Amino acid sequence: MKSNGGEKLVAGRQDAYRARTRISLLKSAQQVLATVGPSATIEDLANQAQVSPATIYNHFENKDEYLKEALANLWQAQLLLAYDGRPEGQDLETMIEVCRKLLRVNRTKTVFGRVMSKTLSDSSFVIEALLDSGLESFKNFSKRGELGSDNFETKFYLWSYCLAGIFHGVFVSNKYSAEEADSALRMSLAIWGLSTTQAEKLTSKPIG
Repeated sequence: MKSNGGEKLVAGRQDAYRARTRISLLKSAQQVLATVGPSATIEDLANQAQVSPATIYNHFENKDEYLKEALANLWQAQLLLAYDGRPEGQDLETMIEVCRKLLRVNRTKTVFGRVMSKTLSDSSFVIEALLDSGLESFKNFSKRGELGSDNFETKFYLWSYCLAGIFHGVFVSNKYSAEEADSALRMSLAIWGLSTTQAEKLTSKPIG
């Protein structure tokens, strides 16, 4: 019994060490995404993390999986800040407010802004990394009647690319001011069958 307990203790320590290493690698990859973007090589990533490529491959299947998980991890952290203690995906109104908050993050003075600036030129990379993050919330909005349920998957896919375009306009091309991004977001909600009045109401409220 003592031996078994000792083995469990060692295994627990190994799991904790592995988890800490994985988190450290994700944070390091976010820094690379902020300076190089998705075109970074495994050597770029290993040098930033000060580990060998083999260490990275011990935790991630390949470079793309590593970078996408790093982006998804950063996105989720920024979402938590924007929700400010409120349940994620509690209703469509709050989700739109959070989206508007993200569109106002400083593009040069934050890791999130710099990562968006470097990654959104490859919209497919960003969408593949983040597509699942809001899917359950949108399914719930649809079930509650806040969004139309017909052709749900098609609409979700189309709206994801539309949203990526709006973020590109803010963080990459710098074509959109915050107010212009709100206007583009308002127009994008037509994909979900929302009326002009409904979309105006959702995108015009003061941001808390």
